[in-house]
Amino acid sequence: MSARPPGRLRTAALVALGAALLVGAALLSRRLLSVGPTVAGAPPEAARPAVADAGTFQVISAVGAVEAGRNGGWRAIRNGDTLTRADAVRTAAGAGAVLRLSAGTEVELREKVEIGLDRLPSGAAVDLRHGKVFARVSGSEGLEINAHDTRTANEGPAHFVVMSDDSGRVSVAALSGRARFSAGGKSLSLPAGSESSSLAGAPPSDPERIPEEVLLDVIWPADEQRHSVDHAAVVGRARPSTIVTVNGAPAPVGTDGRFNAVVPLRVGKNTVDVAAEDMTGRTRHATGAVVRRGPPPPLTPEPADLWKVAR
Repeated sequence: MSARPPGRLRTAALVALGAALLVGAALLSRRLLSVGPTVAGAPPEAARPAVADAGTFQVISAVGAVEAGRNGGWRAIRNGDTLTRADAVRTAAGAGAVLRLSAGTEVELREKVEIGLDRLPSGAAVDLRHGKVFARVSGSEGLEINAHDTRTANEGPAHFVVMSDDSGRVSVAALSGRARFSAGGKSLSLPAGSESSSLAGAPPSDPERIPEEVLLDVIWPADEQRHSVDHAAVVGRARPSTIVTVNGAPAPVGTDGRFNAVVPLRVGKNTVDVAAEDMTGRTRHATGAVVRRGPPPPLTPEPADLWKVAR
Protein backbone atom coordinates (compact mmCIF):
# COMPACT_ATOMS: atom_id res chain seq x y z
CA MET A 1 0.00 0.00 0.00
CA SER A 2 1.26 3.40 -0.91
CA ALA A 3 1.49 6.16 1.78
CA ARG A 4 -1.08 9.03 1.75
CA PRO A 5 0.46 12.39 0.91
CA PRO A 6 1.04 14.61 3.98
CA GLY A 7 -1.23 17.38 2.63
CA ARG A 8 -4.21 15.09 2.42
CA LEU A 9 -3.64 13.88 6.00
CA ARG A 10 -3.55 17.45 7.29
CA THR A 11 -6.79 18.30 5.44
CA ALA A 12 -8.62 15.24 6.78
CA ALA A 13 -7.54 16.04 10.35
CA LEU A 14 -8.79 19.61 10.07
CA VAL A 15 -12.15 18.44 8.72
CA ALA A 16 -12.55 15.94 11.59
CA LEU A 17 -11.61 18.56 14.17
CA GLY A 18 -14.15 21.04 12.72
CA ALA A 19 -16.92 18.45 12.81
CA ALA A 20 -16.14 17.65 16.43
CA LEU A 21 -16.28 21.33 17.36
CA LEU A 22 -19.66 21.75 15.65
CA VAL A 23 -21.14 18.74 17.47
CA GLY A 24 -19.84 20.01 20.84
CA ALA A 25 -21.23 23.49 20.24
CA ALA A 26 -24.64 22.07 19.39
CA LEU A 27 -24.71 19.94 22.56
CA LEU A 28 -23.65 22.90 24.70
CA SER A 29 -26.31 25.17 23.15
CA ARG A 30 -29.03 22.57 23.79
CA ARG A 31 -27.99 22.25 27.44
CA LEU A 32 -28.00 26.02 27.96
CA LEU A 33 -31.48 26.34 26.46
CA SER A 34 -32.86 23.56 28.68
CA VAL A 35 -31.35 24.95 31.87
CA GLY A 36 -31.86 28.68 31.23
CA PRO A 37 -29.53 31.57 31.92
CA THR A 38 -27.56 31.64 35.13
CA VAL A 39 -27.77 34.83 37.21
CA ALA A 40 -24.83 35.71 39.39
CA GLY A 41 -25.61 35.05 43.03
CA ALA A 42 -28.79 33.04 42.31
CA PRO A 43 -29.34 29.92 44.42
CA PRO A 44 -28.97 26.50 42.83
CA GLU A 45 -32.04 25.07 41.17
CA ALA A 46 -32.83 22.78 44.09
CA ALA A 47 -32.67 25.67 46.57
CA ARG A 48 -34.95 28.11 44.72
CA PRO A 49 -38.28 28.81 46.46
CA ALA A 50 -41.39 27.25 44.97
CA VAL A 51 -43.81 29.44 43.06
CA ALA A 52 -46.75 30.57 45.23
CA ASP A 53 -49.91 28.50 44.84
CA ALA A 54 -52.50 30.27 42.73
CA GLY A 55 -55.15 29.03 45.17
CA THR A 56 -54.15 31.25 48.08
CA PHE A 57 -56.18 33.86 49.94
CA GLN A 58 -54.61 37.05 51.26
CA VAL A 59 -55.73 38.53 54.59
CA ILE A 60 -55.99 42.27 53.91
CA SER A 61 -57.84 43.12 57.13
CA ALA A 62 -58.23 41.38 60.49
CA VAL A 63 -59.78 43.17 63.45
CA GLY A 64 -60.23 41.51 66.83
CA ALA A 65 -59.90 37.77 67.39
CA VAL A 66 -59.62 36.16 63.93
CA GLU A 67 -58.29 32.60 63.66
CA ALA A 68 -57.39 30.10 60.96
CA GLY A 69 -57.91 26.38 61.53
CA ARG A 70 -56.25 23.35 60.03
CA ASN A 71 -56.07 19.71 61.18
CA GLY A 72 -58.13 20.45 64.28
CA GLY A 73 -55.96 23.34 65.54
CA TRP A 74 -56.58 27.10 65.49
CA ARG A 75 -54.09 29.96 65.30
CA ALA A 76 -54.43 33.73 65.26
CA ILE A 77 -54.08 35.46 61.88
CA ARG A 78 -53.25 39.07 61.07
CA ASN A 79 -53.08 41.47 58.15
CA GLY A 80 -50.83 40.16 55.38
CA ASP A 81 -51.14 36.46 56.26
CA THR A 82 -51.74 33.96 53.46
CA LEU A 83 -54.34 31.18 53.68
CA THR A 84 -54.89 28.14 51.47
CA ARG A 85 -57.80 25.95 50.49
CA ALA A 86 -56.99 23.66 53.45
CA ASP A 87 -57.82 26.40 55.98
CA ALA A 88 -60.95 27.39 57.85
CA VAL A 89 -61.44 30.90 59.24
CA ARG A 90 -63.52 32.11 62.17
CA THR A 91 -64.18 35.45 63.82
CA ALA A 92 -65.11 36.04 67.45
CA ALA A 93 -67.68 38.48 68.83
CA GLY A 94 -66.81 42.01 67.76
CA ALA A 95 -64.23 40.78 65.23
CA GLY A 96 -64.10 40.89 61.44
CA ALA A 97 -61.84 40.15 58.48
CA VAL A 98 -61.51 40.71 54.73
CA LEU A 99 -59.95 38.05 52.50
CA ARG A 100 -58.75 38.88 49.00
CA LEU A 101 -59.00 36.03 46.52
CA SER A 102 -57.76 38.00 43.52
CA ALA A 103 -57.37 41.58 42.37
CA GLY A 104 -61.13 41.92 41.97
CA THR A 105 -62.63 39.45 44.45
CA GLU A 106 -62.99 39.92 48.21
CA VAL A 107 -64.96 38.25 51.00
CA GLU A 108 -65.77 40.20 54.16
CA LEU A 109 -66.46 38.22 57.33
CA ARG A 110 -68.59 39.80 60.06
CA GLU A 111 -68.46 38.77 63.72
CA LYS A 112 -69.17 35.18 64.80
CA VAL A 113 -68.54 33.75 61.32
CA GLU A 114 -66.91 30.46 60.39
CA ILE A 115 -66.03 29.50 56.81
CA GLY A 116 -64.00 26.92 54.91
CA LEU A 117 -61.94 27.91 51.86
CA ASP A 118 -61.66 26.24 48.47
CA ARG A 119 -60.74 27.10 44.88
CA LEU A 120 -62.48 26.38 41.61
CA PRO A 121 -60.98 26.25 38.11
CA SER A 122 -62.74 29.53 37.31
CA GLY A 123 -62.58 31.20 40.72
CA ALA A 124 -63.12 30.41 44.39
CA ALA A 125 -65.61 28.77 46.73
CA VAL A 126 -66.44 29.46 50.36
CA ASP A 127 -68.19 27.01 52.69
CA LEU A 128 -70.23 29.22 55.04
CA ARG A 129 -70.94 27.28 58.23
CA HIS A 130 -72.65 30.08 60.13
CA GLY A 131 -72.72 33.88 60.21
CA LYS A 132 -72.84 36.58 57.55
CA VAL A 133 -70.40 37.32 54.72
CA PHE A 134 -70.27 40.07 52.10
CA ALA A 135 -68.87 39.11 48.68
CA ARG A 136 -67.52 41.56 46.11
CA VAL A 137 -66.59 40.48 42.58
CA SER A 138 -65.51 43.24 40.20
CA GLY A 139 -63.76 41.14 37.54
CA SER A 140 -64.57 38.09 35.47
CA GLU A 141 -63.70 35.58 38.21
CA GLY A 142 -66.43 33.42 39.71
CA LEU A 143 -67.21 33.14 43.42
CA GLU A 144 -69.46 30.54 45.07
CA ILE A 145 -70.72 30.58 48.65
CA ASN A 146 -72.21 27.30 49.82
CA ALA A 147 -74.28 26.94 53.00
CA HIS A 148 -76.81 24.36 54.24
CA ASP A 149 -77.34 22.70 50.86
CA THR A 150 -77.62 26.03 49.05
CA ARG A 151 -75.34 27.64 46.49
CA THR A 152 -74.95 31.34 45.72
CA ALA A 153 -72.76 32.62 42.89
CA ASN A 154 -72.17 35.93 41.17
CA GLU A 155 -73.42 36.57 37.66
CA GLY A 156 -70.65 38.85 36.45
CA PRO A 157 -69.53 41.75 38.63
CA ALA A 158 -71.67 41.76 41.77
CA HIS A 159 -71.85 42.67 45.44
CA PHE A 160 -74.00 40.24 47.45
CA VAL A 161 -74.57 39.00 51.01
CA VAL A 162 -75.13 35.49 52.36
CA MET A 163 -76.24 34.74 55.91
CA SER A 164 -76.55 31.28 57.48
CA ASP A 165 -78.01 30.75 60.95
CA ASP A 166 -78.02 27.76 63.26
CA SER A 167 -81.60 26.83 62.35
CA GLY A 168 -80.57 26.01 58.77
CA ARG A 169 -82.01 29.15 57.20
CA VAL A 170 -79.92 30.80 54.48
CA SER A 171 -80.71 34.34 53.33
CA VAL A 172 -79.21 36.03 50.26
CA ALA A 173 -79.36 39.68 49.17
CA ALA A 174 -77.98 41.27 46.00
CA LEU A 175 -76.67 44.77 46.67
CA SER A 176 -75.41 45.40 43.13
CA GLY A 177 -75.21 43.27 40.03
CA ARG A 178 -76.90 39.86 40.15
CA ALA A 179 -76.50 36.77 42.32
CA ARG A 180 -77.78 33.31 41.44
CA PHE A 181 -79.32 31.52 44.43
CA SER A 182 -79.91 27.76 44.12
CA ALA A 183 -81.45 25.26 46.54
CA GLY A 184 -83.85 22.31 46.50
CA GLY A 185 -83.73 21.98 42.71
CA LYS A 186 -84.70 25.62 42.13
CA SER A 187 -82.42 28.37 40.89
CA LEU A 188 -83.27 32.05 40.65
CA SER A 189 -81.42 35.20 39.69
CA LEU A 190 -81.58 37.95 42.31
CA PRO A 191 -81.43 41.46 40.85
CA ALA A 192 -79.84 44.32 42.77
CA GLY A 193 -81.92 45.45 45.74
CA SER A 194 -83.69 42.13 46.32
CA GLU A 195 -83.37 39.22 48.76
CA SER A 196 -84.51 35.63 49.15
CA SER A 197 -84.18 32.81 51.68
CA SER A 198 -84.15 29.03 51.96
CA LEU A 199 -84.96 26.95 55.03
CA ALA A 200 -83.15 23.63 55.50
CA GLY A 201 -82.23 23.35 51.83
CA ALA A 202 -85.78 23.97 50.55
CA PRO A 203 -86.28 25.90 47.28
CA PRO A 204 -85.60 29.61 47.75
CA SER A 205 -88.48 32.04 48.20
CA ASP A 206 -89.43 34.44 45.44
CA PRO A 207 -87.26 37.58 45.41
CA GLU A 208 -88.51 40.50 47.53
CA ARG A 209 -87.38 44.10 47.53
CA ILE A 210 -85.10 45.05 50.41
CA PRO A 211 -87.10 47.48 52.61
CA GLU A 212 -85.95 51.07 52.72
CA GLU A 213 -85.84 50.96 56.54
CA VAL A 214 -84.85 48.33 59.07
CA LEU A 215 -87.98 46.72 60.50
CA LEU A 216 -88.00 46.49 64.32
CA ASP A 217 -91.11 46.44 66.53
CA VAL A 218 -90.70 45.76 70.26
CA ILE A 219 -93.32 44.96 72.89
CA TRP A 220 -91.85 46.04 76.22
CA PRO A 221 -92.65 44.53 79.60
CA ALA A 222 -94.31 46.64 82.30
CA ASP A 223 -92.20 49.59 83.39
CA GLU A 224 -92.22 48.45 87.02
CA GLN A 225 -91.94 44.96 88.42
CA ARG A 226 -92.32 43.52 91.89
CA HIS A 227 -89.25 42.48 93.82
CA SER A 228 -90.19 38.82 93.42
CA VAL A 229 -89.88 39.15 89.61
CA ASP A 230 -86.24 38.62 88.68
CA HIS A 231 -86.62 38.57 84.88
CA ALA A 232 -88.69 40.17 82.14
CA ALA A 233 -89.75 38.97 78.69
CA VAL A 234 -89.03 41.12 75.63
CA VAL A 235 -90.80 40.17 72.41
CA GLY A 236 -90.92 41.80 69.01
CA ARG A 237 -90.97 41.44 65.25
CA ALA A 238 -88.38 41.88 62.49
CA ARG A 239 -87.70 40.46 59.06
CA PRO A 240 -86.66 36.79 59.25
CA SER A 241 -83.26 37.64 57.73
CA THR A 242 -82.51 40.15 60.52
CA ILE A 243 -79.94 39.58 63.27
CA VAL A 244 -81.48 40.68 66.59
CA THR A 245 -79.71 41.02 69.93
CA VAL A 246 -81.16 42.00 73.31
CA ASN A 247 -78.56 43.53 75.61
CA GLY A 248 -75.92 41.95 73.38
CA ALA A 249 -77.33 38.40 73.56
CA PRO A 250 -78.68 36.80 70.36
CA ALA A 251 -82.46 36.63 70.02
CA PRO A 252 -83.21 34.19 67.17
CA VAL A 253 -85.82 35.40 64.69
CA GLY A 254 -88.39 32.84 63.57
CA THR A 255 -89.65 32.27 60.05
CA ASP A 256 -92.61 34.51 60.92
CA GLY A 257 -90.25 37.32 61.96
CA ARG A 258 -91.02 37.10 65.67
CA PHE A 259 -88.37 37.00 68.37
CA ASN A 260 -88.34 36.85 72.16
CA ALA A 261 -85.75 37.14 74.88
CA VAL A 262 -85.60 36.90 78.67
CA VAL A 263 -83.77 39.72 80.44
CA PRO A 264 -82.52 39.28 84.01
CA LEU A 265 -83.50 42.10 86.36
CA ARG A 266 -81.55 43.55 89.23
CA VAL A 267 -83.06 45.78 91.89
CA GLY A 268 -83.51 49.29 90.55
CA LYS A 269 -83.57 50.54 86.96
CA ASN A 270 -82.68 48.08 84.18
CA THR A 271 -81.93 49.38 80.68
CA VAL A 272 -82.91 47.07 77.83
CA ASP A 273 -81.36 47.64 74.38
CA VAL A 274 -82.69 45.82 71.34
CA ALA A 275 -80.53 45.98 68.19
CA ALA A 276 -81.45 44.77 64.71
CA GLU A 277 -79.13 44.39 61.69
CA ASP A 278 -80.66 43.69 58.30
CA MET A 279 -79.06 41.88 55.37
CA THR A 280 -77.38 45.01 54.04
CA GLY A 281 -75.65 45.74 57.37
CA ARG A 282 -77.92 48.62 58.37
CA THR A 283 -78.81 48.72 62.08
CA ARG A 284 -81.63 50.01 64.23
CA HIS A 285 -81.86 50.27 68.03
CA ALA A 286 -84.76 50.46 70.46
CA THR A 287 -84.19 51.15 74.15
CA GLY A 288 -86.48 50.74 77.14
CA ALA A 289 -86.25 50.56 80.93
CA VAL A 290 -87.71 48.25 83.55
CA VAL A 291 -87.62 49.03 87.29
CA ARG A 292 -87.54 46.21 89.77
CA ARG A 293 -88.71 47.31 93.19
CA GLY A 294 -86.59 46.58 96.22
CA PRO A 295 -87.58 44.12 98.93
CA PRO A 296 -90.29 45.21 101.36
CA PRO A 297 -89.08 46.49 104.75
CA PRO A 298 -88.92 43.86 107.50
CA LEU A 299 -91.88 43.66 109.82
CA THR A 300 -91.24 45.07 113.31
CA PRO A 301 -93.51 44.32 116.27
CA GLU A 302 -95.52 47.18 117.80
CA PRO A 303 -94.46 48.39 121.30
CA ALA A 304 -97.72 47.11 122.73
CA ASP A 305 -96.99 43.68 121.35
CA LEU A 306 -93.54 43.76 122.96
CA TRP A 307 -95.14 44.55 126.38
CA LYS A 308 -97.51 41.63 125.98
CA VAL A 309 -94.64 39.30 125.20
CA ALA A 310 -92.65 40.58 128.20
CA ARG A 311 -95.52 39.74 130.58
